[in-house]
Amino acid sequence: MDKRSLAPLTGALFVVLVIVAFIPLGGDTPDGDASAAKVVSFYSDHDTRNIIAAVLLVASTVPLLYFVALVRDRFSAGQPGHSALPGFAFGAGVATAAGFLVAAGIHFALADLADDIRPVAAQALNALDSDSPFAFSVPLVTLVFAASLMTLRTTLLPRWLGWVGIVLFIVSFTPVGFIAFGLSGIWIIVVSILFYVRGETPAAQSAAAGPATPD
Repeated sequence: MDKRSLAPLTGALFVVLVIVAFIPLGGDTPDGDASAAKVVSFYSDHDTRNIIAAVLLVASTVPLLYFVALVRDRFSAGQPGHSALPGFAFGAGVATAAGFLVAAGIHFALADLADDIRPVAAQALNALDSDSPFAFSVPLVTLVFAASLMTLRTTLLPRWLGWVGIVLFIVSFTPVGFIAFGLSGIWIIVVSILFYVRGETPAAQSAAAGPATPD
């Protein structure tokens, strides 16, 4: 019976939760420069759906943090010699989670209070909400970048995946950076599945087995 751990799939779970929060639930929210009347009208009509979206974003940070801890540990075991890259990737993951929490907090407040506060205040919250992706998109592509560099230095993952991640990081700072952000989610899903399929690294398996005893 296969007792392979499901822990690596937390990366895929994180991405799925974010997709559900953004697309079917969040939907087509008002632009950052939308009028106060439009903002209040939209969130008054779609408050429950967007509150759930914000809660899902918060929930997504739990599997994300576990996944980046796993990434740090696996690459630490697979790195030739000491490297700061596993810690760099973990830090980027923590920053990504913090960014999602900030964005979710703004969105929750907007959906929950849009028709209870002054329209101009709702409009201001909407402007913040519109630009909040900066809080999590930059650290997310940084996470992909750090993991990609480690991929090129180890045999844990295919080298082509490392080059793809580096390209995504570069593209993220161009006018089509939103595409790189979306593809970064797919990149994480692929890494998550590959980690699951390949099981634990030999170093991790040795550590789990404990120190060797003399014959």
